[in-house]
Amino acid sequence: MTYVDVQVRHLEGFAETLLKCNHLYHPNSDSIALLNAVNSRRQIEIFDYGRSADAFTRAFGMRNSLKCLRALSSLGGAIHQYERVCDLGCGSGAFSLAFAYLADNPDLELRGLDASESQLLLSRELMSTAGLPGRFAFERRNLPAQIGYLPDLTIASYWFCENDHVITNPALFDLMVGREMLIVDYEKIIERIAICLPRGFRILARNSALVEIHAALTNFVAQEWASVYSIHIGRTAD
Repeated sequence: MTYVDVQVRHLEGFAETLLKCNHLYHPNSDSIALLNAVNSRRQIEIFDYGRSADAFTRAFGMRNSLKCLRALSSLGGAIHQYERVCDLGCGSGAFSLAFAYLADNPDLELRGLDASESQLLLSRELMSTAGLPGRFAFERRNLPAQIGYLPDLTIASYWFCENDHVITNPALFDLMVGREMLIVDYEKIIERIAICLPRGFRILARNSALVEIHAALTNFVAQEWASVYSIHIGRTAD
């Protein structure tokens, strides 16, 4: 099976998983208004997730999950080796969902951390509805903060764009990274992370790609393609 065939198979299977959760993603007037406002400004956005968790999830959650799935696919079969995973600023669970789907690992222990209880409620409902293998816990935490253990992998989507001070603070950056970290964010944020990477870390891979939106999902995503930028970093050996 070619790489393209694998990508198509993953996309089709993940589309089915997302559609199982369609009640969380179906557009409403608030999400459409939010999406239109963001598209008209075309800039990095900072959201009030406590007040607009539901609208944000309906407007961007499915698209972000598809972006995260595309970024995770670059890990190939190695994704099955990460059993202790932490989703930083997990929001409504976009990255957690994509990781759990691709990992397909009953031994997976995934923790999501976020400051918004409204978002955490959505992430718990999302993972419960999806019914993917693994153990999942979502905890309210004001980040950056000590995670409390060293995950095999930390994942973060669009967290650093809202906490860009962490990028240039080695002590805070160190708190966020497990043995490895995969970050999905705006292109300019990925570039800044690459330039400012502190000592003790190295770039394992950096990717950009276009994500084709499956036809069954276009009513939810409202576009046919999406761009994704990611960087995979690891700790250097002592």
